[in-house]
Amino acid sequence: MNQFKAVIESMVQPLLEPETYSNLLTKLIIIAIYVIVAFVVVRILNKVIEQFFKVNNRAMTKSNRASRVKRSKTLITLVQNAVGYLVWFITLTTVLSKFGISVESILAGAGVVGLAIGFGAQTLVKDVITGFFIIFENQFDVGDYVSIKNNGSPIAEGTVKAIGLRSTRILSYTGELSIIPNGTMSEVTNFSVTNGVSVIDIPVSINEKIDDVEKKMNIFLKSIPKKYDIFIEPPEVLGVDNFNSYEVRIRVAGETLPGESFSGSRILRRELKEFLQAEGIEAPMPTLVQLYKDQQNAES
Repeated sequence: MNQFKAVIESMVQPLLEPETYSNLLTKLIIIAIYVIVAFVVVRILNKVIEQFFKVNNRAMTKSNRASRVKRSKTLITLVQNAVGYLVWFITLTTVLSKFGISVESILAGAGVVGLAIGFGAQTLVKDVITGFFIIFENQFDVGDYVSIKNNGSPIAEGTVKAIGLRSTRILSYTGELSIIPNGTMSEVTNFSVTNGVSVIDIPVSINEKIDDVEKKMNIFLKSIPKKYDIFIEPPEVLGVDNFNSYEVRIRVAGETLPGESFSGSRILRRELKEFLQAEGIEAPMPTLVQLYKDQQNAES
């Protein structure tokens, strides 16, 4: 009974001493300072990383500039995450040491547990290794439009929103966000690596002089890159692609930035529609042929 009483007193006694609360308050203040400093250091390092990977746009073409910007975004996110984890890990270990907790023993125990878990986490290891090669082989970057397949079966298609060592986030054009483990990507089609080409067919009346229409269109198309940055060069008229009894289809093509071919096609259709109306170029009208009974009997 006396031993039990002595144990209770030894536990309660420190709580009655002012020095205990003074030391605790001091440690809490130190911890708060460490956390604030870590937060500030992370913010500063993030700014430094952004400046380090900042793209110099002056001496680049629009195509190279766009690819470099996307590559920079990918590396900025990856490096910032890695640096943030490192800073907060150092802060945590420093705080634990202030409370007299042995960090070395925790790390040693974590190593043993990690080794045991590693045998059952082969999928996770595969995801991380695949993510490493995706990033450093530059298979795709944040902002690219990609199609992901696994052994021929489609998994997701859309715009890359984030790339991590374990998983990748793909946003489809209908708004669904797919989070895909990197290890499941066996086939990747990147639609944003090379420049796109917008190809459209413009119908005009069969009664128009095609040479004159094509000349006017070529002159007008030279102004398109000045209005829309997605075009690398002025679009050009390729010529007559098809015709029938009432219309002629003139094909127009323009080189765009990677992944912008569909947007470029929509722009060309709108701009050429307004241009044809302003120039008074006749639109095709289907011809309606009506046969009377006498004609029908004669033809039969």
